[in-house]
Amino acid sequence: YVAGGTYTGTGAAVITVTRSITLYGGWDGAASGPVVRDPDAHPTTLDGEGARRVVHISGDITPTLNGFIIARGNGTGLVADCYGPAGNPDGCGGGIFVYQAHPLIVNNVITNNVAAITTAGYPTSTTGYGGGMYLRDADRAVISGNVIISNVASTANDGMGGGICLFGTGSGLVVQANQVLSNVAAQSTGWGGGIAGGPDGALIRGNLLEGNRTSATGGGYGAGLYQWYGSAEYRDNIVRGNTGAHAVYLGYSRSPFEGNRVVDNATRAGVYLANGPGPTLVNNVVARSASNLYTICARAYAGAPLNATLLQNTLVGSGSGSGVYIETGYVTLSLTNNIIVSHVWGITNTVPASSAVFADHTLFWGNTQNGITGNHPILGDPRLASDGYHLGPGSAAIDAGVDAGVTVDIDGDPRPIGAGYDIGADEYVARVYLPLVLRNY
Repeated sequence: YVAGGTYTGTGAAVITVTRSITLYGGWDGAASGPVVRDPDAHPTTLDGEGARRVVHISGDITPTLNGFIIARGNGTGLVADCYGPAGNPDGCGGGIFVYQAHPLIVNNVITNNVAAITTAGYPTSTTGYGGGMYLRDADRAVISGNVIISNVASTANDGMGGGICLFGTGSGLVVQANQVLSNVAAQSTGWGGGIAGGPDGALIRGNLLEGNRTSATGGGYGAGLYQWYGSAEYRDNIVRGNTGAHAVYLGYSRSPFEGNRVVDNATRAGVYLANGPGPTLVNNVVARSASNLYTICARAYAGAPLNATLLQNTLVGSGSGSGVYIETGYVTLSLTNNIIVSHVWGITNTVPASSAVFADHTLFWGNTQNGITGNHPILGDPRLASDGYHLGPGSAAIDAGVDAGVTVDIDGDPRPIGAGYDIGADEYVARVYLPLVLRNY
């Protein structure tokens, strides 16, 4: 138990953990009586003072870090055991660095940390990885219930993972129920303002990613989520209010991307799919990107053709751009039971010679041109509720779909309900409210 107060250190880190111990912050510090913990009343701050990393965890251990404020870490020059695909690092894991360990990191505030601030004396690729947290080969680690706010991967040039950066293996790794807020990947080119990396075996679920940026200039890749290779599961995340070229970027992905809400981002694309075998998008809502050139965009090249599947998604524009846009050759998209509304173009394929769209039971509404309509298109008002994706009474999407092999909707309600499968992320549930009867005994 660590009493409330501010703790600093010397050397490379404030705390270096090499044993499977449990560290609790927020203790009232009383010398006798029962242990009282209240992180709000007795905040326990581990302060890197802008001079060192805050927490270093390595080895085949399973420690717990619970109830701390982890602040002002600086990973510049701390490159041992650090790797990233964007080049040699100048610094990694300003707040927390994990290598080949399996920690439980819960209920902490991780704030104002930076992975790299300078390139002097370090590799010339000028890249920082993981402003708030960097995890490499962190199988079975659990990152849950943390607030990860106002961290930066690199203030010098390029950076990846302003909030969290995940690399290597990820078997059993869980990143869930975190608030990843107002982080920045880089000064120049950034990858993943909120979370970067989606390794095989990882589960990224139920997180709020809001207000993150890929770079100071708004460019880069994946303002909220960025993946480059891997088959991590992305489920039930909210990605909103982020700034950059794309809210979500999935490159060389084999991931299930299911039940996510990618809404109201200041980006040119909601979800961007690039190269390789491709993810499967199921029961997602992708809506209202500010620039809205594309709600879903796909690209590939001859050496890495993209094959992606979209089932039961609701894609909502703001009166401009395309709902689904293929901008290069070597792309194959298969779409079943999707709603595409409020765009200039519904589905656009700019390279029909080498790319293909197979659309089945797509509902189009409010688009200037529907574009590629495919088989069994439905032209009718989906009557979306005020939240932008639930179906209202009389929706043209109700019972108008086909069995796409999806057994639940975005809320976990079963499919189908009623005479047939509904189109889009929501399966309509007609609710009857009965009056409450009070009886005197």
